[in-house]
Amino acid sequence: MSSSALNYPLLSIPAYYVFSLIPHVYASGLLSANGYKPNNANPKASLSPSAVQGKVPDAVFQKYQRAENAHSNNMEQLPLYVAAILASIIAERSTARGQGNTAMGQDVMGLTSFVASWFAVRTVYNVAYVQISDHTTSFFRSTMWAVGSGLAGYQIYKAAQILGQ
Repeated sequence: MSSSALNYPLLSIPAYYVFSLIPHVYASGLLSANGYKPNNANPKASLSPSAVQGKVPDAVFQKYQRAENAHSNNMEQLPLYVAAILASIIAERSTARGQGNTAMGQDVMGLTSFVASWFAVRTVYNVAYVQISDHTTSFFRSTMWAVGSGLAGYQIYKAAQILGQ
């Protein structure tokens, strides 16, 4: 199979999963850099907030929590992203088979733009989540969350329009 035959939007799903792990890896690195060693025999318990708090400086603990929360939110957004990608692929295939006037291979659903926009917005969201520690500025992060969710919702809506014909 040549690389031109690959469905890159579909491959973006495992890429997003790996991307989602970055804040968790960053959080673990923060703890290690500050002398905290988690117990690999029971990592979830040794990385729980109650196990970490007081064992690293408070600013590090707060950033650690924000990074873990960013990781959790990435995982919560994964089903929405997968639904948007799969619905769009199904709609594109449906259109290419004759329900529309578009030839196979064209980006009918704008998937390339969606994938690039999703990753850009989620990158900004993650950096904002980890770095912003004050209440007022945190609304920027919330805005980025809403933009990303809106992008996925719109992608699903476009697919529903095509599939509803």
